[in-house]
Amino acid sequence: MLDESGPSVCLLLAPAGSGKTTLLGQVAATPLRPTAWYRARPEDRSEDALVQHVTEALSVVLPNTLAPSTTVDQLIVATESGVPSPAQLIVDDVHELAGSPAEAALERFLEFRPRHLRLLLGSRRPLALNTPRLIVSGDLLELDTDDLRFRSWEVEELFRSVYRQPLSPEAAAALTRRTGGWAAGLQLFHLATMGKSSTERIRAATELGGRSRLVRAYLTRNVLAGLAPERRNFLLITSALGRLTGPLCDELLEQTGSSAVLEELETLQFFTTSTDDGSTYRYHQVLQTHLEGLLIDELGAAASREIHSRSGHLLEKAGHPREAMRAHALADDWASVARLLQQGNTVAHDWVARSGLPDDDPWLALARARRLFRSGAVDAAVAAYRDAEALLDDPEFQARCADERAQVEVWMTQPPAQATPVRRTGQVIRQATKRLPGLGPGPQAAPGDPLAAGTIALLGGRFDLARECLTPVAADPAMRQAGRLWAAIAVVVTDLAVGNWAHAEMPLEEIALSAELEELPWLARIARGLQAAVLLATRPEDWRPDGCAALVDECTRDGDRWGSLLMAIFIGTAQLKAGQDRAAVEWLRRAATAAENLEARALQAWAFTLGAVAMARLRHPNTAVQLRGAEALIRSAAVTGAYRLLDHARQLADEGNSTNDVAAAVPPSAVPERSGCVLRTLGGFEVVLNGKPVAWPPLRPRARALLLLLAIHQGKDLHRERLIDALWPDAPADAGPHRLQVAASNVRQSLAAVGLGDQAVQRNGDAYRLVLPGTWIDLTEFETRLRRARRSGTLADWSGVLDLYVGELLPEVGAAEWVLAERDRYRLAAADAAVQVAGLATDAQALRAAHRAVDLDPLRDSSWLLLADLQEAQGDPTAAAATRREHARICVELAAPVSPRVRPVRDGSRVQA
Repeated sequence: MLDESGPSVCLLLAPAGSGKTTLLGQVAATPLRPTAWYRARPEDRSEDALVQHVTEALSVVLPNTLAPSTTVDQLIVATESGVPSPAQLIVDDVHELAGSPAEAALERFLEFRPRHLRLLLGSRRPLALNTPRLIVSGDLLELDTDDLRFRSWEVEELFRSVYRQPLSPEAAAALTRRTGGWAAGLQLFHLATMGKSSTERIRAATELGGRSRLVRAYLTRNVLAGLAPERRNFLLITSALGRLTGPLCDELLEQTGSSAVLEELETLQFFTTSTDDGSTYRYHQVLQTHLEGLLIDELGAAASREIHSRSGHLLEKAGHPREAMRAHALADDWASVARLLQQGNTVAHDWVARSGLPDDDPWLALARARRLFRSGAVDAAVAAYRDAEALLDDPEFQARCADERAQVEVWMTQPPAQATPVRRTGQVIRQATKRLPGLGPGPQAAPGDPLAAGTIALLGGRFDLARECLTPVAADPAMRQAGRLWAAIAVVVTDLAVGNWAHAEMPLEEIALSAELEELPWLARIARGLQAAVLLATRPEDWRPDGCAALVDECTRDGDRWGSLLMAIFIGTAQLKAGQDRAAVEWLRRAATAAENLEARALQAWAFTLGAVAMARLRHPNTAVQLRGAEALIRSAAVTGAYRLLDHARQLADEGNSTNDVAAAVPPSAVPERSGCVLRTLGGFEVVLNGKPVAWPPLRPRARALLLLLAIHQGKDLHRERLIDALWPDAPADAGPHRLQVAASNVRQSLAAVGLGDQAVQRNGDAYRLVLPGTWIDLTEFETRLRRARRSGTLADWSGVLDLYVGELLPEVGAAEWVLAERDRYRLAAADAAVQVAGLATDAQALRAAHRAVDLDPLRDSSWLLLADLQEAQGDPTAAAATRREHARICVELAAPVSPRVRPVRDGSRVQA
């Protein structure tokens, strides 16, 4: 806790049961230095008593070294000469000395003691010490309630590793929320559930509160005992408010001075906290529940309902509808609850959605529907909205239900064909999940909608842009809380995407707690799932994968398909980060399947891209080049290029091949296994020599660009003027040839260094060419197969062309002008091949090829119409309708008419327009 170079005093300041004594005991047990221990008692309030007990404590560990002392000044002198370095003194329960001469003596001892004697103090209340000066001087480390509380992942680890009674992540999060990470509450829960079944313990974790017998006994004896009657009454009555302010408490109690009382309770660490610098306060969850129970026990049910009813009206008047609704519910005033729901889009509490209220109340039915959507149960939420809409024959109410239902329907697995049009953030983001970034015009966020813009950028892998858009959203108090929390989660994802995994679990814990407080369970679940994935990657334990799987099972149980998809991606990525490639392949394959079912093709592409990295590492664990550019695609955010893996992986799934067969990640026809030299430029530049990828020596950017330019024209002369114009367009006339000559020399030396000979780059007058005799070249093979397919028109030949196109030409060079024309030529040729395969094949193969034709050339009408016809012919009219809507949208954006004259015709041999 205190090292040799840090502060020499540590103060643990937290309420009873926070683990202060346990932590001090652990420090005392370490053999780093002699440790004396003194626990203050109420009777030790004089200077003489303090000096006597400290002397006795030090004499136990340092016998015969301390001179007798009766005053604190004598004790200081004695410790100066009689305490060796290093040593430490622990004084626990210092709050027992508050306001006494002993406390003043302790302050003097702390200030003038020898610095090699370190002090550790434990207290429930602030001390009469000049702690700000000590903190500024660097001599004091203060740990408070927040430092000592358990986080959800620590609760999970506590019950698994210490108590040997594992809790699921869901139960651990619920227990953390109910106890606030309070150490005593966790221990009492453990004692109360020993010997119970796993199901009973999970249920107890989600229901734990101040009504627990052990918790009540602890709070009564260790927290409330000894309070003055007026202070105890203050706590009891004001607990009905939930949200505490001085004016509200004054009105409820019909007195004044409540602001000072609340400030004193927080100062004394009496289970009272404020998150807005004293404007509002809350009691600790466990204390709040205990006080509510005492209110009924001591005043009776009728008086309790009266106090809650008054509290509800006061909260309502003060503009706190959520707390007012809770108070009205505890007063059994359900008419007021329904009235508050009717007045605004107030978020209903869990107990409203789960309560046994009449099913025929339309406003409470609407609250249930909202709750289902916020829990991720999209299909169930849509049905609940329809039920609510049918309960009240009021046009305004029905319009509200229809409007909210339309926002939910865009996330359905199979949205209705005539869904109500909604042009809002959610719909724009949903459309972005359906498309691969870069394939034609995509959804654009409305001006002034940074949440949608940032999310679209995140889906496209533009992490810097996503962070730029979303960081202000996460901190904007004017933004709705759901939007702020989603933006905060997305910002963490951008950190993870660029490799910043350290300490990510802490902000995710705060996001999850905020989401639970705001009753946004889906966002809380996503934050917990991402947190579990981070811990899986950074703090690997044998039990963590099971805990992560339990979160996915929770999503499946609740009908949360989107949560299950995101969880699978999180877990697969974490396994990839941790080097558990087989597990990563399984989870990412599962995510890809879930994404396909949800028509989330952007997420599907990410799942397959990350899965390709894992599969490549499984087969070639010591050869990073074998990733075939997949990692480069991720880093450069070229998700579109990564999508080339999709058709192959889907084909594997259809054919039932093993997911562990890494060789199947890319079709054999596209990746020949042969001796000699292999040159690939489709999907990324790679040279393989005798079965092993070539590891290139460092090359300057222009020299490497020259190599790539020569490679895509291998064996052909390229005039120097063409090369200079492409690579050095701004060079002076006399400098261009010299720069080209130097770059060509560097490329020649590089090729010779990797074993390709010193004559690979040849000069013929004013032209240069790349010559690699006996080399298999993917572009040459592509051209050969394309000519053969055009002559024969057979499915096998067209499939061979399509299989060979594993990605766009040289994606790593970006939008360099010298590659664009050739890149488009090969892409459009592959799109032609996909259309022909779709026309000649049957069933799944035809549908896959039609999808790929749309991906490769989204501006070709015939591809869209062919895809829609195939979907309809194979019994999926919903997908066909969605395809036609997307085609129409693109045509509108391009101001192009939708013409039936371009509908393709399948004549049994090939597709004709």
